[in-house]
Amino acid sequence: MLETLKIKNLAVIDTAEIPFEPGLNILSGETGAGKSIILEAVSLLLGSRASASWIRSGCDEAIVEGIFRLEELPEIQSRLSSLGFQEQENRELLIKRTVHRSGKHRITINGELATLQNLQALGSGLIELCSQHEHQSLLKPQTQLELLDRYGKLDAIRSRYASAWNQLRALESQLTMIREAESSRLKRLDFLRFQIDELQAAKLQPGEENELQQEKALLQSAQSRSQLIHEIQAMLEGDESQSALQLLQRSTQKLLELSTLDERTLSLSSAIDRALAEVEDVSLSLQRYSRSIDADPDRLEGVQERLATLADLRRKYGEDSTQMLVTLKKLQEELSELEQAEATAETLDSEICQQKSITQELARQLSEGRAKVAQQLSKEVTRELHELNMPDARFQVQVRFFGLDLENYTSSGADEVEFLIQTNRGEVSQAIGKIASGGELSRLMLAIRQRIAGQSAIGVYLFDEIDSGMGGQTAFQVGKKLKSVARHHQVLCITHLPQVASFADHHLVVRKMTQGDRTLTEVHALTSKSKKEELARMLAGATLTKKSLENAQELLDLAQAI
Repeated sequence: MLETLKIKNLAVIDTAEIPFEPGLNILSGETGAGKSIILEAVSLLLGSRASASWIRSGCDEAIVEGIFRLEELPEIQSRLSSLGFQEQENRELLIKRTVHRSGKHRITINGELATLQNLQALGSGLIELCSQHEHQSLLKPQTQLELLDRYGKLDAIRSRYASAWNQLRALESQLTMIREAESSRLKRLDFLRFQIDELQAAKLQPGEENELQQEKALLQSAQSRSQLIHEIQAMLEGDESQSALQLLQRSTQKLLELSTLDERTLSLSSAIDRALAEVEDVSLSLQRYSRSIDADPDRLEGVQERLATLADLRRKYGEDSTQMLVTLKKLQEELSELEQAEATAETLDSEICQQKSITQELARQLSEGRAKVAQQLSKEVTRELHELNMPDARFQVQVRFFGLDLENYTSSGADEVEFLIQTNRGEVSQAIGKIASGGELSRLMLAIRQRIAGQSAIGVYLFDEIDSGMGGQTAFQVGKKLKSVARHHQVLCITHLPQVASFADHHLVVRKMTQGDRTLTEVHALTSKSKKEELARMLAGATLTKKSLENAQELLDLAQAI
């Protein structure tokens, strides 16, 4: 319940602290006294958009605070935790909204900064506004559907259906994306296969380019190398008079002769022997190397063609053979994924077929539940309307099931719900928007709220002039119904009718006054005496008379008796 509403610098309200009690809280006052400001303050607490135009003239900011008791609202307590706010030990909820002229507005929940989205999420189910504007929402099919489901406590089956429907839509969306991409997928598949074939046909080997370049260089230098070997061999083994081997051999003989004359030269003879052996080895190695030189022009042509092929692939797929092999692996992986897309589409088709069956079955169960509770709600609201001085009225909730046609399914189900009413005997029932007047809509709204009051988890109902256009006995019956709703929920009701106000458990009056050159609005809780005087004013005007006071007391007595 809403325990206290504090308002500062909002429109013509300077400062107000309004206490509310369990049961039926009535707010009355002259037209233009500022009752709508209280409604606006409550709307701000529920997350309505803030406007700097609401700030009192001459002030920089307006502040609205609401203190709520949550003992009987476990859903709100759970929502607080899910939104990340600390739950108070005393089960209180403090919402504070600051509207600044600069546009830098602030919201706090239990002392912690919050976003507008946080506030709107928390406000759902905290207070429900029932105003002339809300009457118009009653004409909307979606509102009628929501009211029917709330009355029938169909949240569980509706949630299961919505989950199935959302899953079906997600699967269909995924399949649509695959189908829409089919043409480009096929083109990409062809291109990938071409690239993979091209790389695989090359039979790439890591590092082979370096080896080929080296082989190419050797093949191209075969003639030059052969010429150089010939020249070297000529120097080593050519003309005997000039051959390095002959010269070394003669030098060896001469040193041997010298060593016989002087033993100290033996070491020189040994050195010449070693040099001779080395030169002979070099000569033999050159002969072997000469025989190994490959001057095959066909092989050279093949190597050059292979290098040209690798150069062409390198421009497309990577800097070298190793990088091209990495590219080949990536292309093969992408090809595999795209080839699996067709299998994925087939799997999705199967899943969608199964999910359609699940969705249709849940839609059928939900529709059956709605049809059942529609009959109950029709009877109960009709009975309520009779008690609200509409004796010939007949209310009917019509539920039309779309059957297996999934095209018409929505997240709310597979039903079209319409509220019909017959206001006069002999007339045909029609949609409530076609034949119901403003006053009849008000009574219909109240009758529906009366029937769903015990079924919903709403903390507070705020009725704003729901009794507009009524009077006399009808207004008295409205007060009686409001009192009945207040047995289950705290009710705040803004009214001009004394018949309604007479049922108040707690009566507040909104008064406008002038202080200097400023207009102020104040809210006062009434005592038993002042309550009677306020009812007399509502009955007969500002001048209280003995008769108006007697009539006011009579109203109070009647309400008390009921």
